Amino acid sequence: MKKCLVILLSFIMICLSGCSTMNKADEKNFELAAENESVIKTLNNINFSIDPRIELLSIIIYLSPKYNENVLSIIPFNSSYKKEVEEWFGDYKNHKAVKLLDSMLERGFSYDAPPTGMLFLTNTPNLSVREDIDKKDYMYKQIMKRVGGEKNFLKFVKALQDFCKESNFYEFYNNHKEYYKNIVESAVESSGNVNYINQIENYYGGKQNSYNIILSGILYANNYGPSIKNTDGNFDIYSIQGSAGIINDIPTFGDEFTFKYLVRHEFSHSFINNITDKNIDKVNEYEELFKPINNKMSKQAYSNWEICLNEHLVRAVVIRLTEIHDGRDKSLNLIDMESQNGFIYIRQLTNLLKNEYEPNRDKYPTFEDFYPEILNLLKTL
Repeated sequence: MKKCLVILLSFIMICLSGCSTMNKADEKNFELAAENESVIKTLNNINFSIDPRIELLSIIIYLSPKYNENVLSIIPFNSSYKKEVEEWFGDYKNHKAVKLLDSMLERGFSYDAPPTGMLFLTNTPNLSVREDIDKKDYMYKQIMKRVGGEKNFLKFVKALQDFCKESNFYEFYNNHKEYYKNIVESAVESSGNVNYINQIENYYGGKQNSYNIILSGILYANNYGPSIKNTDGNFDIYSIQGSAGIINDIPTFGDEFTFKYLVRHEFSHSFINNITDKNIDKVNEYEELFKPINNKMSKQAYSNWEICLNEHLVRAVVIRLTEIHDGRDKSLNLIDMESQNGFIYIRQLTNLLKNEYEPNRDKYPTFEDFYPEILNLLKTL
């Protein structure tokens, strides 16, 4: 009898243990499934979206007076969304995530670095470094350098996780999905039905894995173009766009011409930056060219010759695409604007593209094939 009782009790314990294990597994699966999702609409191969990772970052930036004082990141106009952010998150201005962002600002983790860093992560609230990104890539290494090392980055990620949990960011984001949808719809409508991706790919002679525009209604007038390399060697490229104003309580992102400029500009970085990085030793032979424009460039957050050259090249290509697809008058206006902003080599680069690269695509199938001619021009300059 005792033996039967022992066997029976053992059987019950095993069953209970099994049930407990299943419950923990279920909880884990639920946790992984409970992930905020981007609000996306696709037009002409461009994914327009509100991204929960960038939305979280924008709230952390909003809570940081020090960051905003240096970078001027938050839209200065009133909106119901801004008010709701303050009501929901206002008590977290001294949170560790906010303080860490402030401290990393002094190391150079500002402007494009924080939003690019967020793209290395899985979605909120279960933030972790994605397994499908190439950590050996130029972009990842640059961001880790600017944050003070991967260890510091992981500390920031942990603080963001805690912030999500303590503030219930998950619920706040999901409560505003209809609002995010309205932002995306409005941006798509104002973009114009033009296949910009074909224009860009034909000019550079290459393709990327995906093209993504991330809209932020609370960030202001700061636009960045990071590219994220996957472990399969392909690139997902982004244009992260801050809003330009508020109309009927919905953030706006400029007119069609502004949109054209931003898309061509930000997506061009993904083609140009990596080529410059491959040729960085030769590029740096001409860093004396940075001296005459150091002051003007630094004020625009272009703090070294490599960045300055990339910005020149991107602008030169945008000018050529503008003349080809929108007319010479508009391209001449852009040349004048860029020259006034300190890009003193823009005319020579634009002429080189027009007179040498474009008529000889059989000789230069890709922009990378043409890059040695750009280096020769720098030597002449």
